[in-house]
Order: sequence, then structure tokens, then C-alpha cells
Amino acid sequence: MDNLEQNSGKIKSLPPKSVRNAVVLPDGTKSTPLGSGTITSLLGEGGMANVYEIWNAQLEVHRAVKLVHPNCSDEARQRFQTEIKITAKLHHPNIIEIHGVGEWNGLPFIEMEKIQGITLEELINARGALPVFAATAIGIMISRALSFAHNQEYVIYGRKYHGVIHRDLKPSNIMICYDGTVKLMDFGIARPTDASIHTTDGSVLGTLQYLSPEQLDGKELDVRTDVYSLGTTLYEILTGVRAFPERNVSRLMMDKVRNRFRPLEDYAAKFPRRLRHLIHKCMLHDREKRVRTAAVLMSELEKTHKSLTIDTPEQVMRRILSTSKPSKIVLSTHRRFPVWLTVAAVFILVVAGLSTIALYRSFRPGTSNKKLAVADEKSPSPTTAGQENRKIESSSEPSARQAAPKPQHEKAVLVSPTPGSVIAEPQAKAVSIAHIAPLPTPSPPQPPEPKSFIEKTIEKHGTENLVVIMRKKLRAGNFREALRVYDHLPENEKDNTKAVIYKLRALGELKDMENLASFLAEVSIDDGEVHLARAKLAYQRGNYAQARTHLARSLSSPRAFMDYEQLEREVKYYQALCATAEFDATPSESSYKAALDAWYQVRSNLRDDPGHRHNQRALSETQRIGEKFRATKG
Repeated sequence: MDNLEQNSGKIKSLPPKSVRNAVVLPDGTKSTPLGSGTITSLLGEGGMANVYEIWNAQLEVHRAVKLVHPNCSDEARQRFQTEIKITAKLHHPNIIEIHGVGEWNGLPFIEMEKIQGITLEELINARGALPVFAATAIGIMISRALSFAHNQEYVIYGRKYHGVIHRDLKPSNIMICYDGTVKLMDFGIARPTDASIHTTDGSVLGTLQYLSPEQLDGKELDVRTDVYSLGTTLYEILTGVRAFPERNVSRLMMDKVRNRFRPLEDYAAKFPRRLRHLIHKCMLHDREKRVRTAAVLMSELEKTHKSLTIDTPEQVMRRILSTSKPSKIVLSTHRRFPVWLTVAAVFILVVAGLSTIALYRSFRPGTSNKKLAVADEKSPSPTTAGQENRKIESSSEPSARQAAPKPQHEKAVLVSPTPGSVIAEPQAKAVSIAHIAPLPTPSPPQPPEPKSFIEKTIEKHGTENLVVIMRKKLRAGNFREALRVYDHLPENEKDNTKAVIYKLRALGELKDMENLASFLAEVSIDDGEVHLARAKLAYQRGNYAQARTHLARSLSSPRAFMDYEQLEREVKYYQALCATAEFDATPSESSYKAALDAWYQVRSNLRDDPGHRHNQRALSETQRIGEKFRATKG
């Protein structure tokens, strides 16, 4: 009843704020034309817009369309138009792609790629805490997107800008594709802080838990705002719970101001120390002490990721989504004791320990014996000697006293016995030292047998899984040791796909072509990386036709580890090398064009990574073969 008011007991109509308020949004059940296609379903409803799935019959593809609500304010519509202009200029594999913009019944919309996957929020809700390598994988890909956006130069409204701050980074704005790619959505939305706050009941909805303190304070924002939000997201990936779960506005604001959240050390899970410190640093209230940029964050995450797995971030996420859903993981926390109680407990233990040591020293047999020996050196009186001997006797076993003989007319001799010997009680007669039998000399301990290489390796890595140890050796660059571990595998495990590929990688890194060729001749596994290894070997031997055959097979074969994009990049590179070698062998117009086209494919595949080594090779080879071809024509 926004357009109505009560006046003098009567209800009268007010002039409409805008004609768009009369528009009713589609409910997603009818094939309503929208964008380049027709609506097939309603994907989601937000505070400012609805998202629909449409079917483009001409291209035979599904796309997503974000349509603004008719009751949005003019300010919100202006922000949406700005989002359109900014996001449309961001072309990156980890940012959702914009295909077009337009209006539907006067309401603006964005048409974008329809991602086959789920949001990070849905994944956490379903599975709880995710593995550590999943956190690093997602963090790396989102850092790539942020680093690209933060350094992007663009022009909107006739003015040049540098950098885009997302300002609303959270799990629901992160999509995980079934192919393992992670994409950032809703770039450039500038929502006021109070847009996500409902002050009527003190509860918080939306994004406040992920907003940086400077956003809540209304301060000038910079790229460290997104770093903070990504830190809270990584925290949630590791633990399955929000870093700031409080839903009361005032208490939540106080938690943010005081940087009060449960440290990762409190959880009963083994998180790498380096990763814990990195996430905590991202979440610091003082942004001057935070991680400075997304690029720095990405570099640190990559170091941790490589220490956990040799798989790429895309491979990790594809494997997680392809595995059957496990039971939801809920991490428990350690009970934290007050500092004073901990100090008191330590003090009591120390005092008790010292008291026990003192008591032991005062009562052990060796103590009185040593005192007796000292007394003998000082020529004690017979009375004193008898008292000391009686003390010794009282601490001896009864059976020993009964077994000791009592010789006559022998001079008393006081000695300090060896450990285990017994001195009989003198009764007006002293005991002769000749009657004390010495203990047998113990044989020296035998040195332990030296451990084998595999025993030392298992002990070092803390696992008996030799395939896992191979992976760790590869990651550490110990390629020869990885091969030694493979040799110790049971025969039935040497055909394991992972083990085979790990050995191929080790041989390739060592450039041991002879053993690599022999091993490939024995391998029968149909894997894209195996066929790629065969193609590389054939190219090095000058068999370019055979290399092309294996390159083609590698793209059509299953892949245990290598991401398709990574595999395609290597395939195109070696296809260009083969084409170039054939041109060098027989320079002609057809071989020249084939080589040029092959290198063009390499450059096109690397348009988002101009500094890649393959791109540099493409530039130099294109120039070289061009000069050579012109020379043959001249």
C-alpha cells in the first residue's frame, strides 16, 4: 500500500512513484521472452533483482538473466547500470561472463553465462567443513579474479578508472562449476551497509558478516576490503561455520570492532600453520596490517597449496564435486581454560615433581652407601661404624642377611659396595669383603640393524601409502627418490593410474628419455597425460605424424589429474612445434600457413596470460618462420 495514505478517515490514491511499479515479474513457470531467449525457470530471488534461466534456441544454450525488481529505487537502478558497465569489461576465466544487456518492460537486465554448478554457500551447507586443499584451491581462483579486477583499467561515463572493488564477496556470490572452475559473480554491486540490516528485531540478514570494518564505519574503501571478505570466506570453508556468526546487530558490530572471533587453533582439526596465520592476517581489523593485495594473497595460497597436493586448483574442485556426497563434517572445538588456572596447574605440577625427586634421593639405597664410604675415609670410631652398618642392613633384603656367613677373628672392614651387593649386619664381628660376590658384567648392547630406504621413507612421511609418498617426493622435487618408491610398490599397484603418471612425471623431469620410452612401451593406461607423454617423446624423436596422433588422442581420453584447459594448452603448443618442424624441413606456402595457424591457436588459447612462456615462444617462432619463408620466396 505504498501508493495509499489515510487522511481524515478516508483512503485516497496517491500518484504512482513510477510506471514501472505496475510491472509484474515473471514467476518462471511460463516461456516468457527475455533477453536472447525465453524463460525456462526462476533461479533465484534477491533484494534488488531476480535471476532467470533462459533458453537461446538459435545458439542452443542456456543462459542466466538478472532482471531488476520493478520497485527498486532510482538509486538502485543507477547502481545496477554501473554494475552492467563494469562487469561487461571484466573478461577473466574466474569472473562470470556477460553476454548482453537490455530492458524488459522498462526494467534493465544483464544476460550472462549460465554456470553448470553450485554456489560455495550451497556446498558448505551440504558438506560442512571442506578439506584444506579445497580452501586453498578456491582461494587461489578467487584471488586471481580479484587481482585482475583490482588492476583493471576501464572507462565508464566518459571517465577512466583503475581497479574494481567487489564489496560484496561472500560464499553465495562464488560459483563452483562442475569442471572445477570457480567464478566470482555480482561484481561491482555497491550496497549501503544498512541494506542488509533489519533493525526492527535486531537480526542481520545478508552480507554484514562478511563486510570489512571500514565498510561498517563508512570509511573510504580500497582493495583490502575484498581481502578481508575473502579471509572470512576462507575461514568458513575450513570450519563450516561463519567467523562472525552473531545475528544481533549491536553484538555483531562489537565483535567486528574488537576483531573477536574464534581462532582457527581452537578447532579440533589440523590446519597448516602458515594458512592459519594468513587467514588471520586477512581478517585483521586494522587494514594497514592486513595482507596488502589479492596478488600477495594468491602467492601465499599457492605455496600452501603446493605443499598439500600436486593437483591444480581446478582438478581439486572437480574431484570434490564429482565424488559422492559425504556426511556433513562438523568440527568440534577445544575447551579453552583461563590463563590463571593453567599457570596454577603448572606450578603445582612443578612443586610436586621437585618434592618427588627430593624424596627419592633421600630414601634410595645408594645415598647411605656413599655417606658410609666418606665416613670410612675419615676413620670413624667402631661405634659409629657399627651404627652405619646397621643402617645398611636395615635397608637390605631379609633373605640376603640370612645367607651371609659370620666369620670369626676378622678385622672389620668398611667398604662402599657396588650396586646390588649386600653387606651383612656385624654382630661383634665384621664381615669380610671376600664373602661379597661381584655381579656379572653385563654384555654391551647390540647396535640396531640399519633401516632400509623404504622404512626410513615411511617413517619420515608418516604413511605406508607409497603412492602418496611418491606424490610428496614429486612435490618436493625429489624425482629420483620418487622412482625408488615406485620400485618398492607391490606388483598389483604398479599399474595404478596415479603411480604410473607420477613415474612418468619423474622421468620427464629428469629427462631420462631412454627409461621413459621403455616405460611408455609397457603402459596400457588410456589417460590424456599418458598420451601427451607419448606425443612429446615422438616429437623429440622427430616422428611428427605419430606425435600428432597421440596429441589428438590425449584430448579425447579421460584425465586422472590434468585439467582439460592445461592439457589443451600443452597439446596446442606441441602441435605448433610439430608444424614448425615440418615447415623447417620442407618450407612451402602450405607448411608455412599451417605453422602460422598453429601458433595463432597457441596465442589465442593464452590471451588471458600474455606472459606465459608458450606465448613468448609463439611470438619468436612466428617472426622466425616469417623471415625464413620470405627468404625462400626472394
